[in-house]
Formats: sequence, C-alpha cells, structure tokens
Amino acid sequence: MDVSDYKFDSDEIQKLQEHRDNQQDARLQARFIAMLMLAEKIELKTIASIIGKSAKTIENWYHQYKTKGIESLNSFQYKPKQSYLTAEQINQVASWVKETNPGKTKEVSEYIKAHFQVTYSNEAVRKMLHKMGLKVLRPKVIPGNPPSEEEQKKHRAIFRNETQLRSGNCVFVRRWDAFDPSKCSWSLLG
Repeated sequence: MDVSDYKFDSDEIQKLQEHRDNQQDARLQARFIAMLMLAEKIELKTIASIIGKSAKTIENWYHQYKTKGIESLNSFQYKPKQSYLTAEQINQVASWVKETNPGKTKEVSEYIKAHFQVTYSNEAVRKMLHKMGLKVLRPKVIPGNPPSEEEQKKHRAIFRNETQLRSGNCVFVRRWDAFDPSKCSWSLLG
C-alpha cells in the first residue's frame, strides 16, 4: 500500500494532534507532524524537505504507525548496549584507578584486559571513567630542559608571593596579598 493512498479518519487526526502537542522532544514531534501532513495529502517529497528527513524515513514512520500504533511513534525504542564488564568489575576498575592514579587510559585498558580478558579502546575507557566521575590527571609537562634548583626556588618564592632581600648576614622577606599587592609586610629571617 502506498503511503499517499491511506485515508486518516478524524479520530486518528485528533490523536496525532494531541500527541504532537504533548510531545516535548522535537525529534519525536516531527514524526506526528509528518503523519498529519500525510493526512492533509501533502506529497511525500514535500514533507521530507519540510521536516528535513528523507522520504524513506517518513515512509518508515508511516509503516511503524500502521503496524505498531501511535505509541510507537512516541519513543525511540532504543535499547542501550550492555557493558562487557559487570557492575562489580567496573567498581573494581574504579577502585584500582583511585589507588594507582594511572597516567594514561591505555594503562587502564591494559589492566582491564589483564584482569577481565576484555578489550576496551582508549576512548571507551575514557567514557567509562567519565561515567564514574573520574578522569585521568596528567602532569603538566614543560618542553625543554628542567629548570635549575635555584630557578625552582625562585619560582616557588613567586608562587608564595614572597621576595627576599639580602643585606649582609640578614635576609628580609617581603610578603604580599595576591589580591591586593599594596598590602605587604617585611620580616627579618636571620
């Protein structure tokens, strides 16, 4: 039976309008709009261009409506894929990650393969960690040679908002408020 040959009765049109008006998801609402446009005898190609879907998709929605009823248009009927690991195994991975804090998702993937004989891609591991509220913390690497001990002390002093002034055997330390540099104090360290 061709899609354009079907005659929608007034009850069907009213139910389609109610479902359209009560649907919060615009993607599902488009299905009801397409059925209502078919009821108005609008050409399939025109409906497809207005809705932004292919004519085949509109036909699939129509056949879904005819075979499974109006409620079948009201959901995506999506069944999520089951994880390869059990909930207990996922918790074990999470506790291992919290204990060891691996530097890369590849290390977590290798742990999963070694302990559970399941292969996960690095992206799948990243997504799993994200679902558990975890993420891989990477140390910040500065390219080039590491700074000398003296430079590291100097940077630490700047980080602590301190400046040192040496005078003879005495060392004066100036500390200031990071938010208000006008507030500062000097103290004698020696």
